[in-house]
Amino acid sequence: MKKILISFLAMIFAIPCVCAADAAASLEFYKKQALTLSAQPTREERAFAKSLADGLGTWIKQNPKQPAVVDALLLQARLYVRANDNDRALVTLFKLRKMYPQTDLALLNPLMADAVLAVNAKNRDTATSLFAMTLPEEAKTPAQRQAQALYALSKLPGRSLYQPAAQAFEDFFAENPNYESMDIVELWYGDLHRVNENYLAAISQYKKSGELYPQTPYRAASLRLIGDIYADNLKDTASAMATYTQVLREFPGSSETGIVYKHMAILDENNKQYDSALINYDKAIELLGATPAAYEAYQGKADVYVKMKDYQEAYNTLHQTAAVFNGDEEKATEALLKAADIARKKMRDQTKYAQSLEKALLSHPKGKNAPQLMYDLGRAYEQQNRNAQAIEIYKKLIINYPTDKLASSAQGRLARLQK
Repeated sequence: MKKILISFLAMIFAIPCVCAADAAASLEFYKKQALTLSAQPTREERAFAKSLADGLGTWIKQNPKQPAVVDALLLQARLYVRANDNDRALVTLFKLRKMYPQTDLALLNPLMADAVLAVNAKNRDTATSLFAMTLPEEAKTPAQRQAQALYALSKLPGRSLYQPAAQAFEDFFAENPNYESMDIVELWYGDLHRVNENYLAAISQYKKSGELYPQTPYRAASLRLIGDIYADNLKDTASAMATYTQVLREFPGSSETGIVYKHMAILDENNKQYDSALINYDKAIELLGATPAAYEAYQGKADVYVKMKDYQEAYNTLHQTAAVFNGDEEKATEALLKAADIARKKMRDQTKYAQSLEKALLSHPKGKNAPQLMYDLGRAYEQQNRNAQAIEIYKKLIINYPTDKLASSAQGRLARLQK
């Protein structure tokens, strides 16, 4: 009996070794088969490469804890590229990059150069940035790292990429049924549907995230996102307003309320309900503080005043915007340049035009816009017959930015003023 027990235990302990050997042998088989492909694969060889890559996908699912999974994913990505299946190559590369961040980028970047063609042209820089982005500190478990790959994919539209990206989400749900942050992954899946213009599927997915996870902190966000689809994509103003109102009613203290007021203001503005738009923009500004969304609300408010032909209030709003966002050169300068444009074209006020340029230059005297601001300010001074100030500002431009293309133009204007 003792011998039987020992033999039984030995057999149990030997099983993993046998499985490991089988896994290694299977992977070696795929590697050898991949070597049979020519440098310029024929149509038949491309089909063969895809078959091998699909088979490796099964191997990876069967052996998720094998150290060789990294090699398998890398080979799978190479085979998909050889098969001209850039869509699946991209999905594989994102999994590899996020799940195994220690992988040498020198091996991945050449493949990424081909795979990124699966993404719509205007979004390829975004794809490359998401691929290079390091993982957040909280992404410690394999499931958390895999979820980061899905997050990246949710931002990328591509007609043929959509299906394999959606399949990556479905595989994650099946493989990780008890994942602790499934609510946010469900939201990302909705984002994937939306960027690929499957709006009804996106609405359904957002509803799922809000309704199936009653404790989720994203219930207000999921509802607001549904409102955004009605407003921006389906052009259904009534449904959008009803959904936004529901967010305000059910989640009055939510961080989403400021965004909702901004989006309601945009709808009001588009429907020429300017008084209501101003009220909603003000509520958004009050709630959003100095966030990028607040900046958009300030700009929207100024635009409404322009449409109402209240140019003084538009001008004042833009100067207020610049003061709130003074620490952000791009935003502050953009607001002041817009104010200057209103002063010159709408108000016909050269003094206010110059004051806006002066404030922009004073706020960021060495910023990237300084040469253009100096030149425009010099021209403004000339138009006001303030030639001494014009000469001074042209000299500053020439001295501080001698290689800038505007320096030569300033030199010409300076010469005329000093005759």
